[in-house]
Amino acid sequence: MTSLAIPTQWAVMAEHNNQTLTMNVHSVRDFKKINPLIHFPKISLYNHHSHFQLCFSQSSYNSTHQNPHSFVTKGFILTIFSFALLSLRIISTVLLPEFPQRWSRLIAFSKQAESEVMSSCPQHLIRAVVAYEDRRFFRHFGIDPVGIARAVLSLSSRGGGSTITQQLVKISFLKNERTFLRKIVEMILALALEGTISKMEILSAYLCKIYWGHGICGIQSASKLYFGKHISLLSLGECAMLAAMIPAPELRSPFRDSSRGKTFQARVLKRMVEFGFLDVEMASIAVKQHLRFNSGSPDHPDGSLVISSFSKEHSSTNTNCDGDLFSTIKRVWDWETESKIWEVKEDMDRWATGVKRLGSIDDSKFKSKLLFIIRRKRSPIDF
Repeated sequence: MTSLAIPTQWAVMAEHNNQTLTMNVHSVRDFKKINPLIHFPKISLYNHHSHFQLCFSQSSYNSTHQNPHSFVTKGFILTIFSFALLSLRIISTVLLPEFPQRWSRLIAFSKQAESEVMSSCPQHLIRAVVAYEDRRFFRHFGIDPVGIARAVLSLSSRGGGSTITQQLVKISFLKNERTFLRKIVEMILALALEGTISKMEILSAYLCKIYWGHGICGIQSASKLYFGKHISLLSLGECAMLAAMIPAPELRSPFRDSSRGKTFQARVLKRMVEFGFLDVEMASIAVKQHLRFNSGSPDHPDGSLVISSFSKEHSSTNTNCDGDLFSTIKRVWDWETESKIWEVKEDMDRWATGVKRLGSIDDSKFKSKLLFIIRRKRSPIDF
């Protein structure tokens, strides 16, 4: 009975151990399922980590060396951005404040000026201003390469080469600095303005904004100041006189020096003839006409100043454009002033004779040579 009990006990113990072993085997399998890394040795885990490091380093190497243009592109963008910021900072030193508002106001002002002023402005005034200030105004695109080249070759310290559009840009947006940077900005803005508004709008805004001397701005105010009339009533000689005053209105004002004003008037008339804006006979008649200036001028508040150019009478009774009768003051002309006016007349007669003779010549070579001599002839007008 004892011998039978022992095997039975052993069998029970063996069965218990078998169940325990089976449970351990299942737990080990579950553990392996939960932690799959237990299937790999440590060296494999290390190699796996090294493989990831190698892949990462290789991908980084490939990202920088397989795309060589990435650095160039980023550098180019950074350079452009830096240059733009630097340009804005530099340009701000030559621009007047509130540039966008000034630009919008100029566009609106030019349209108003064309509708109000150019509708009554005489053609002689437009032709005189264009001939004297910018003869290629209706042909260029804001800047005049020919004028710029001529100014550079002449090495003039007084500047030159600026178109009417550039002058309008200068008085509207730029500070009074004579620098190379200001000139570049002036050209850029002139090109932009030409693409925004028309030629007549530019010319209208120019005539209404420029300074005409004695604290006056605008062509309408200048016509009232110097001649006491509306611009639609200006004669050819008066238009030429006003156009001649644009470069230096205070210096060339007829109220300051009547003979000098007459001299530059003749110069404008000559240019109008040379550029085909005027006939020779009309220019000769205009330079000999009386110029009756407005009474109550800044320097002559007690009466009217009448330039008796090429007239023997120094005092007379005249009627102004409004029909009001007024008597002029007897003004004793000194010999120097009167002689200058006579020099202008004689020079204009010689010049007109040469131009008329030029028109009757068929030889083109001789005609061009004679025209060059007439233009380059030293005279009181051409200084």
